[in-house]
Amino acid sequence: MEKALSLAYRFLSFRPRTIVETEKYLKKKSEQYSLTLEEIQATIELLKDQDYLNDLAFIKSFVFSRNALKPKSKRVLEIELKRLGVAQTDIDVFFSTNTSDETQLAQQALQKKMKSLSHITDERKRFIKAISFLQRRGFTFDIAKEAYNKLR
Repeated sequence: MEKALSLAYRFLSFRPRTIVETEKYLKKKSEQYSLTLEEIQATIELLKDQDYLNDLAFIKSFVFSRNALKPKSKRVLEIELKRLGVAQTDIDVFFSTNTSDETQLAQQALQKKMKSLSHITDERKRFIKAISFLQRRGFTFDIAKEAYNKLR
């Protein structure tokens, strides 16, 4: 278990991880380091007890950093969190207690993009590019249009 714990600490030192991510990592390393499933499970439980693994804290950290650096819609964030192995119940609990203004997030994302769109003289083309950009980030057309009109 000592080797599993050492591997897990190193894996967690780079950025916060979900329980599933850590478990997959340890299972991948199990052949190389002869780790048993019992050792992996014991390591996961110890890391939970030490609060190194906490999916709710991970969700909070992930969503706030994502919104600060690269704002995306709630729907896209949910998909990314599921891909990382977070349980749907944890995602629902987080988003029910932490609501965010999607229009504000769309404006924040578009504000950075508008600098690169300013050279486009045709208003219609600029509108299409701005809306497409926001839709790729998961925002609905209505929210994207509202954000565009507020920044125009």
